[in-house]
Amino acid sequence: MLAVTVYRLWFITRMDLVPDEAYYWLWSKHLAASYRDKGPAVAWTIALGTWIFGQTVFGIRFFAVILSTGTGVLLYLLARRLYDERVALWSLLLALVIPIIAVGSILMTIDSLSVFFWVLACVIFWKALQRDRIMDWIFLGLAIGAGFLAKFTNGVQIGCIFLFLLCSREHRRLIFSRYTIAMCAAFAVSIVPIIWWNMQTGWIHVAALHARSGVRSSFGFHPSELIKFIGGQFGVVSPLIMAGMIVAAVVFVWRQSTDLRARFLLSQFLPLYGIFIFFSINDAGQPNWPAPALIPGIIITVVYWREVLARRPGWIWGIGAAFAIALLMTVVMHDTDYLHLPPKKDPLKRAKGWVDFASHVQRARDKYEANLLIADHYAEASIMTFYLPDQPTTYLLPEPYGATQFTLWPGYVVHPDSEALYVTASTRTPPKMLLEEFSHVNLVDDFWSQHAGRPVAEFQIYLCTRR
Repeated sequence: MLAVTVYRLWFITRMDLVPDEAYYWLWSKHLAASYRDKGPAVAWTIALGTWIFGQTVFGIRFFAVILSTGTGVLLYLLARRLYDERVALWSLLLALVIPIIAVGSILMTIDSLSVFFWVLACVIFWKALQRDRIMDWIFLGLAIGAGFLAKFTNGVQIGCIFLFLLCSREHRRLIFSRYTIAMCAAFAVSIVPIIWWNMQTGWIHVAALHARSGVRSSFGFHPSELIKFIGGQFGVVSPLIMAGMIVAAVVFVWRQSTDLRARFLLSQFLPLYGIFIFFSINDAGQPNWPAPALIPGIIITVVYWREVLARRPGWIWGIGAAFAIALLMTVVMHDTDYLHLPPKKDPLKRAKGWVDFASHVQRARDKYEANLLIADHYAEASIMTFYLPDQPTTYLLPEPYGATQFTLWPGYVVHPDSEALYVTASTRTPPKMLLEEFSHVNLVDDFWSQHAGRPVAEFQIYLCTRR
């Protein structure tokens, strides 16, 4: 873990920020109790990192690496407490080669915090079941609440715990007990910032979550979306490991009635995947959404396939192939330059070309003496703020209140002497709103951002004036 941590701390400065990281960094410049899209934990964490290391890529990503190391240590501890050191070691090694976990270890997104607090809560919950101490349950509620401050998905873990207590005959007495009351009370206290923020802003998170659920006027049945979600899981976890995890989970379901450990792990794995599989019938969503469930899923996989290997040694070739494919995918996800992939097929496209993009914007600023920067999407707006030399304030075009985090911050004001640059990734005609605000809107640059001498994405810059 020490070696991997040192490598990751070195590697994190070799990639441009992805737009979401720049967006969260922008949040950290406007500290608040919560934000339109997510809870406040990611912004608070980035604010701490940049306070220590400055407004740099290293400062933004430092705690992503530290959290990933913590997740690895907690995974090892959980597997060792449930089984033995051999299971713990192989669980850790498996986690290190799974692409989505490896990539999440170097990008400062909500998943770094979400996965860490999910596995921390698992460790505390198992410990709480072994002894009669109410403080364990209080810490459990706080851990789940801390995860909820990063990603609302972590709130599902409360339900996972009650499901385990319901399905475990020897623990049903705890369902209505001072222990679960203490857990829920601690959880409620920890999420006070989000509740208070929603009360101040008109419960924006309700509308935001509804929009992200994919449910519009009604819930539809779209098998292609379900297939897309399942395919995404095989892609981000790696095909053979995901297949092995599914087989292992099915076997664990069969044995859960007699094995407390199997019941425990399944309660932290199946509900989250079940929820997102259900919603994927309507809309596939993003493949990283059930990421926290991978931690118990990894232990389930290792335990089952170790048993298979003990009975049938010939399976070592299949298990070796699964590790090798996952490791190859993870290595490729760290550097795709040598593959010379077309931009649309490059999985690292979102982390490339932004320095060059900013240099084009800066040249236009200097040439036209622009004093206002407007973008058509939070990605370009956030990236401009971070990568431009003076880290200026950037804006989006006016939108309905609550549509994005930008609508909760002061908007721009157009003056007679305003010289604005409108930056967009769209090749369509500038929006009507922009044409109404400015007398002249002229295209001044149409370019492809470059990375390692290869095109990444096309952008256009318009000069907007009232004179």
